[in-house]
Amino acid sequence: MLRAVSSIYIESQALAAARRDFFKSLRTTAYAGLSTNQTVLSEASNVKRAPVSTPRPSEPTPPPPPPLPPPRLGWVAAAAIAFTASVGGVYFLRKLNTGEEPSLLTEKKQTNQTETIQEIEESPIPASPESLPKKIDFLVVGAGTAAFAALRALRSLKPDASVLLVGDERALPYMRPPLTKELWREPDLAERIADPDTLIFSQWNGRKRRLAYEPSIFYTPTEQLREGEAGAGVARGWRVSALNVERHEATLTAGGSSTTIVFNKCLIATGSRSVRSEALRAARGAGLSLAARTARDVARLAERVRRAPAGRVVLLGGGAHACELAAALAHALQDSGKTVVQVYKEEWPLADQLPQYLAADVARRLRRLGVTLLPNTEVIDSSVSSDRVQLKLSRTGGEEGRALLDGVGGEVVKSEDSGLEATLVVECLGSEPNTEVAQAAGLEVHPELGGIVVNGEMQARTDVFAAGDVACYFEPALGRRRVERHDHAVASGRLAGTNMAAADPPRAYTHQPMLWSDISPDVGLEAIGVIDSRLPTVAVFSEDAVTDVTSSETEQADTKRAAVAAEASPAASPAPVTTSAAAETERNYERGVVFYLRDKRVVGVLLWNLFNRMHVARQVLKQGEFEDLFEVAKLFSLHEDD
Repeated sequence: MLRAVSSIYIESQALAAARRDFFKSLRTTAYAGLSTNQTVLSEASNVKRAPVSTPRPSEPTPPPPPPLPPPRLGWVAAAAIAFTASVGGVYFLRKLNTGEEPSLLTEKKQTNQTETIQEIEESPIPASPESLPKKIDFLVVGAGTAAFAALRALRSLKPDASVLLVGDERALPYMRPPLTKELWREPDLAERIADPDTLIFSQWNGRKRRLAYEPSIFYTPTEQLREGEAGAGVARGWRVSALNVERHEATLTAGGSSTTIVFNKCLIATGSRSVRSEALRAARGAGLSLAARTARDVARLAERVRRAPAGRVVLLGGGAHACELAAALAHALQDSGKTVVQVYKEEWPLADQLPQYLAADVARRLRRLGVTLLPNTEVIDSSVSSDRVQLKLSRTGGEEGRALLDGVGGEVVKSEDSGLEATLVVECLGSEPNTEVAQAAGLEVHPELGGIVVNGEMQARTDVFAAGDVACYFEPALGRRRVERHDHAVASGRLAGTNMAAADPPRAYTHQPMLWSDISPDVGLEAIGVIDSRLPTVAVFSEDAVTDVTSSETEQADTKRAAVAAEASPAASPAPVTTSAAAETERNYERGVVFYLRDKRVVGVLLWNLFNRMHVARQVLKQGEFEDLFEVAKLFSLHEDD
């Protein structure tokens, strides 16, 4: 995990105090020192609920000795100097904080408050190819989490080398998990996320974090890299349009400009992109159907949500990101006259990952948050009328989907195909890897898993590596895999960077990546290995953490046919909390562990509202086979509530 990702920001109170001190000292002397009070935020690793280091206050600057009063004629000159220095100080402190002049987005926002984010065309940074280096030691295609992890490893092992990250986003490298969770609890999100480089948000536990991994002053200007200096820079808003692995050349383009860079070694960390529905082509053309994968996506979405009239915000998808965003939007839209409707073609949310009884628990919790669920339903067409989207829906099967679809607001036509009106549509239908550059370069792409095929050292070809979502790697215990997990991006990017530096013999990728998801502050899960609901499972829950649900009017729409039994293998002891699959009782589950089995071997571990126990899950996965999983579950201290 990334450690001690420190960032600096200037508090407005300190700026005002510094400026007042500056004016006061100018009244008594022609020279004065300007000091600022800085607060240092130290960010811990991305493991959920990891401790964050205590902010370190800056040391106070001793006041200068009192000088002699200046002549009376110097007052006018002193006042002019004060004004100039004050304006210059504001500019200097802003530049220190952001590392750049106010962005075009900020200027547009100041001059035209009604202009929307998607209408603003931003220039790349640097704006001209003449500011990019012609030769680089390490080229990183992409500027996401895997790319940043590789950069940290390369700078640590090769401090005298030059590294260039090339990303098509204009933002600095940043964390993606908060985009569908905590960020939506921030006030004035539409304005604040317009500048993701300086955005600071609150985690579920109340601690503050910066969205960007590092401020802009951490990176080396590309002009200095062009002059042959060592360091790590970012070409923001640029993309690698062509890669020649034999000649070690890459073509970078932005707008109508292009340039060619020669590299010694290259890492492809292009990540993945959102899958979009063809049925929503009309809605997308009208700007009423958006994705939520990047900071810019969320900026557009937050602006559209704010400006949307009262009505339904329809969210498509039943995966983890869709559930997180549905819960976050429901919280953000409380008392706004806007409601959230989640449409997915599965029977339950998270149906591809969770056993049915836990998926049913997620559905109940989402409804309690105010989300209307439409399972067994998909959008087959769309049209736009004025500022609203008319969605044509089709039921994919199941009595649960039929009952809910027929009952949404009493306005859905009771037929095989139905319609639904929305003020805005959000597409969370999954993702696919960005492999176009790799394919054009002649690198092997896995036909089923869809990633760049790499060996154990994350190498795709001589001097060419791949990491993160786009890498398809081999794991001895689980076979060839491609996973989209933040932890995997960090670990694989770091290993790729280490092997690229070649300071030591190359190491194989043996890390087992974990994932986490926060549906709300009340539901959090962590998992490792293969989490597939099609596999047999053994679940063990603390008896005091399982409660029966009393039916209410709002929960009657929820199915009464939920399976709440843990599916156990013949060799395992039964879970302490089990019922018949046909039972009518509904239950809430607070703390427990689920083991996923393949040929009597544990290949996945899911921790339900259990935290700081991933080290135990890794050991269980490493050993694999056990005689009694009930005894194994005791290692997770199920009775201890975090």
